[in-house]
Parts: sequence; structure tokens; C-alpha cells
Amino acid sequence: MEICDSMKMPELSDGEFIIPLFTLDTLLLPEDQMMMRIFEPRYKQMLDDIALDGLSYGHVISNPSMPQLNGTSIPYDVGTLVEVNDFQEQGSNLLYLANGGKRFRINSLIGPAIEPEFFDSVFPSVDALIDEYIDNNPNGKLYLRGIVELIPELTGDIEEKRWNYILSLWKTYVEIIAQINEMEINDFDISEEIDSMFPVPNVESLWKLAGLIVDSVEAQILCLKAENVEVICSIIEANIQEKLTTVRLFRQSNE
Repeated sequence: MEICDSMKMPELSDGEFIIPLFTLDTLLLPEDQMMMRIFEPRYKQMLDDIALDGLSYGHVISNPSMPQLNGTSIPYDVGTLVEVNDFQEQGSNLLYLANGGKRFRINSLIGPAIEPEFFDSVFPSVDALIDEYIDNNPNGKLYLRGIVELIPELTGDIEEKRWNYILSLWKTYVEIIAQINEMEINDFDISEEIDSMFPVPNVESLWKLAGLIVDSVEAQILCLKAENVEVICSIIEANIQEKLTTVRLFRQSNE
């Protein structure tokens, strides 16, 4: 990824656009949801900007192998567009539900105008921080931005036999977890619940299942970069098999 100077904004290529980037230590996949609590001025400015411009922001995850950019973690080069819902204020905090949407690839980064400061309990206002840079950098922002392009939708179809096999693996895993925790739940309840959650083998269900099962950063990044549905099916299956191996060994060691 290139690093751009916010004082001299570059021209965009066809298909590129600029979005705010919210860098976290967890990813949000398409069709997944996450409750968010905002208290830092940089992200309050971000929410104000996307509300004014009617835009989405990009949910990305920090890449520990990369150096910081003006005090901000550099993310991996892919992320998920977020739609903000159920917005509310709670004291000095802003709460909302983040809904994962389309995938994007970051071509260039635009660093924050000033390094983020970390305060104990009382944060300065957004306006006070803007005053620190606005004269020298009128195009600057407190948050990281990305010049991005959308990743094409997944290609291919999910075979029903393949889908049913993946769901059967997940049902087996849930059954073992229920047994380990001595939960009063029978096989029919588990099967019925999972079938109702994922009634149709389509892309929407595939992403929802991935969000529920795929929990390693490496596998999530591979999902975001995937070109066809089979790649994600394989990642989901491998993750379930790994979980099954872990819980079976745990159960055997406690018998």
C-alpha cells in the first residue's frame, strides 16, 4: 500500500474512492454484526463525517508486522464496508450496531493529520483537536483514511450436498459442546436450530456461517480476499474440523 500526504490529495483512478478506516483488533465479515462503543475524538469525527456525507466507513484489522503511520496502526490491505444502525448516545459515548457489507481492497493510506493522544478519562472535544491542524492541513482528519476499490462479488454456486455436509459438521461440533457443558438439548433441537439459521445455501448464508465459525485473523483475511464461494467453503470446513479435533481431545482427556 502507498502512503499519501493528506496535504496533497492524489487523483483517484476509476473505481477508487476515499473512506474513513476504523482499525480494530478484530475483523467484521460481510453479513456479520458488531456492537460498537465510540469515545475517542478521532472516531467521533469519523461518525460525524459519514453521517454528513451519507457514506460507509471501512472496518479493518491492524497488521502487527507493519510500522505505525503517524501514531496509528496500519491495517491489512482488505476490509469490510460498514453500515451504521441503531445509533444512540450514552453519556459521552456513542453506541451503534455495525453491519458488515461489501468487501474492499486498500490501494493507498492517508494518515491522520496529528498523532492520536491517549487520555485517562477526559477527552478534548473534536473541535479543539481540529484547531491544532486545520490551518496547516485543511484536508486533514483525526482518523486514518483509505483510497479503496471494491472487491468483486463471489463467483460460483454452492452445491447443496457440499452445504449440507458443512452444516452436518457444525451440528456435530455444537452437539459435542452441549454434551461437555451438560446442556439439556437434544439432537433434533440442534439440527432444527441450525437449519433455521441457514435455510438456503447462498452467499448471504455463507458469509453468516463464516462470521460464526472463522475466528483466526489469517483465515478471515483469506475469506475477504476470496474470489469464489468454494474458497470460503473450504476455509469454513477446515475451521470446523480443527474445532472438532480440539473438543474431542478435550473430552477424551476428561473421561
